[in-house]
Amino acid sequence: MATQDAIKLAQKARELAWDGNFPVNPVAVAKGITIVKGKGEEAQRMPISMVGESLGDLSGYAEFVTEAEPSFRCAYNRDEAPVRQRFTQAHELGHVLLNHVSKEHTRLRDTTFNDRGDWREIDANAFAAELIMPAEYVRHQASKI
Repeated sequence: MATQDAIKLAQKARELAWDGNFPVNPVAVAKGITIVKGKGEEAQRMPISMVGESLGDLSGYAEFVTEAEPSFRCAYNRDEAPVRQRFTQAHELGHVLLNHVSKEHTRLRDTTFNDRGDWREIDANAFAAELIMPAEYVRHQASKI
């Protein structure tokens, strides 16, 4: 997916599930979105959960969960600063909504902290930035300075 598409998807996620208050809360946005695969009676509805965990040096990961009901889980490091947690939450939500995790690719975690050349990380970063710092809002606020 191209970075511009990731940005548009973040805008759509905000449109669907954001309450309009700043700072944008990625946990609430995730809670307001359900992934639907298939159509009609065959459609499978999969919620997205956010969980804080002690992850050591890892900031977070996204995964497809096949427990009783299929779902997606985004984990973030609860021991990091709140602003870092919020970006990680948005980043991991981006991985889910950008289809980087699925039944075929059950877990995605980046341990390199290097997004050069990895389009999934580049797109997830673009998604996260647009979700929590909408470009239109940032430009508007900057024009007041």
